[in-house]
Amino acid sequence: MRIEGAYSPISEPSPWWLRGLAIFMGLMAIFYAFNSLITAVTPMLISEFTDMEWEDIEEYPEDGSDEEKEEWEEGKLAWEDMQDYTDEMMEFMGPVALHSGLLAIIGLASAVLLWTNRESGIKAVGAWIAVNFAGGVWMMWKMSEIGFTPIDDYGPEAGGTAIPDMVNQISMVAGVGQIAICNGMMLALLVLVASKSKPETSFDIPSGFRES
Repeated sequence: MRIEGAYSPISEPSPWWLRGLAIFMGLMAIFYAFNSLITAVTPMLISEFTDMEWEDIEEYPEDGSDEEKEEWEEGKLAWEDMQDYTDEMMEFMGPVALHSGLLAIIGLASAVLLWTNRESGIKAVGAWIAVNFAGGVWMMWKMSEIGFTPIDDYGPEAGGTAIPDMVNQISMVAGVGQIAICNGMMLALLVLVASKSKPETSFDIPSGFRES
């Protein structure tokens, strides 16, 4: 007499579910590595221009009319405001570059793990999604503090701060919404791949004993 085993493998899932996601994560790693490099270099390139004084751009009209002198002063104030805004943006570039670099590292690691170790690869992609979402929301919040536009006051005749405030609010909501949708789609893709790549097994209870 023998007992028929209750556990028997049915079929192996296609490895291309994991490999396809691995290729995608590899491409994302390359994209974020490039983005990190560009973001890190941008402040150095822009500083050569923004460090200029208004006097270097436009000479003060010593012999000009009062109107010309007033226009020059207004231009100087606008330029200084732009410099302050640019300085804040350039300081913001540092964390952005670090965030992109971290996503590139996690993305590359997840690509390798997905190809070699299913469980670790899926967890790595989950970590990538979490970092991408959290970092994205933080960046939107920081941008709303700095301002999505360099002008924060259009003057009393043009609505004052109403328009910049509205732009900031709309941009903040739209940005967070976009981040949530993109990461939601990534999470759905991860769940699909995890489901499709899971080895199938049978736990059917045998009908009884069979003669050997």
